[in-house]
Amino acid sequence: MKNKAFFKNFPGVCLIIFLFISLVSLIGAENIGLGARKIIYFISVFPLYFLTAGLINEREKIKKVSLILVLGAVLSSFIGVVQFLSQFIFGLESVYRFWAVNVLPVFSGFNLGALILAYPSWLVNVGGRTILRALAFFSDPHAFSFYLGLILPLITVFLFKAPKKSKNFIIFLFIYLITFSGLLLSFARGAYLAVGASFLAVAFLAWKYFGSRKIPVLLLASLLIFIIPVTPFSSRFYSTFDLSEGSNLGRLEMWGNAGRIGLENLWQGVGLGNYFLTVNSTLDYRNPITAHNFYLDLLSETGIFALLLWLILIGGTVFFLFRRLNEFWLEQKEKYFLVALIGSLIYFSVHSFFETAIYNPSVLAAFMVILGLSANFLKGEKNDQKDN
Repeated sequence: MKNKAFFKNFPGVCLIIFLFISLVSLIGAENIGLGARKIIYFISVFPLYFLTAGLINEREKIKKVSLILVLGAVLSSFIGVVQFLSQFIFGLESVYRFWAVNVLPVFSGFNLGALILAYPSWLVNVGGRTILRALAFFSDPHAFSFYLGLILPLITVFLFKAPKKSKNFIIFLFIYLITFSGLLLSFARGAYLAVGASFLAVAFLAWKYFGSRKIPVLLLASLLIFIIPVTPFSSRFYSTFDLSEGSNLGRLEMWGNAGRIGLENLWQGVGLGNYFLTVNSTLDYRNPITAHNFYLDLLSETGIFALLLWLILIGGTVFFLFRRLNEFWLEQKEKYFLVALIGSLIYFSVHSFFETAIYNPSVLAAFMVILGLSANFLKGEKNDQKDN
C-alpha cells in the first residue's frame, strides 16, 4: 500500500521538494524579490498537478481532460496557421503590426508586449525571405510550439482507438494534421528535434505493444518533412546542426556561459530568477536574458540538487509509466494513454534543451496536467482505474 501511494504521488513529492530547493537558493541571492516572483508563480500553477492527480482519477475523466487539452491545441494551432497564411494575403508588415498592436498587449500585457517587441523572435529567414512565424496568442513561436508538442502525443490516443476510415479517425486525423502544421509553421528548431524524438518513441511503443501499423506509419511519414531536402522545414531543421550559423553560435555561447556560472555556484546556484543579474547587473526584471536551456538555467540559478531532482522527476515518471505499460493484465485502452504520456514527457525533456518555456503559464499548466494524468497511472494494483 505504501509503495502504491509513493508511485502515485512520486511527481508531487518531487514538485514539493523542488519548491523547497528553489526557496533555499534565495539565501544569499543578489535580489531575493526576483526569486520570490518565480516562487509565487510556481505556487500558483503547481496545484494543477495535485488537482488533476486527485480529481481526474477515472478513465472517463482522463478521456475528457485529454480531449480538452487536444481541443485547446487544435484551436491554437488553427489560429496560428491562419495567422501565418494571412501575411501572404495582407502583407507581412500589416499582419505583424496588427498582431503586435491589437493582439499581443491583450494576451501578454503591455509591459511584456513591449519587451517582446524590443527583442523580436517572431520573424525567421527561410530561403532568403523573411516571414512571420506562427505563434497564435502566445508571446513567441517557441512557447507556441512547446505547447503544441506537449499535446500532439495525446492526439495519437484517439487515433489509436478509432477504427481506420471511421468518422472519428478522420476527425482526429484532421486535428492531428492541423496541430502538426502549427508546430511546423512555428519554425522552432528545438520543437522539430523534440517532436522527432517523441514521435519515434510513440511509433516504436505502438508497434511493440499494439502491433499497430497505421500510427507508426503516420508519425514516421510526418517526420519525412524534416528529412526530404526540398521543404523550408527541412532547411530549417538541417540548420540546427550548422555550428557556423549565427544563432547557433550565440546559443552555444549562452550555454557555455550558463554552464560556467552553474559550475561556479554548483550547490546553491546564484538564486532563482537571478541568472540575468550575473550576466548583466544593469538590466531590469523584464529582459530576454536566459540560458536558453532549461537544465542549465536550473543549474545556474538553483544548483545541482534542483537539476538532479528535475531529471529524477521526468526520468522517474517515464520509467514508472513504462513499467506500468508492461503489466500484462492492463487494458489496452489504458496502454494507449501510457504511450501518449510517455511521448509528451519525452517531448518536454528534449525541447527543454533549447528553451525555458516552463516560465510560460500555458506551457507549465499543460505540463502539470500531463504530470497529474501520469500520476493516476502510477499504481500497481489490478483494476485500480475505474471505468464509468
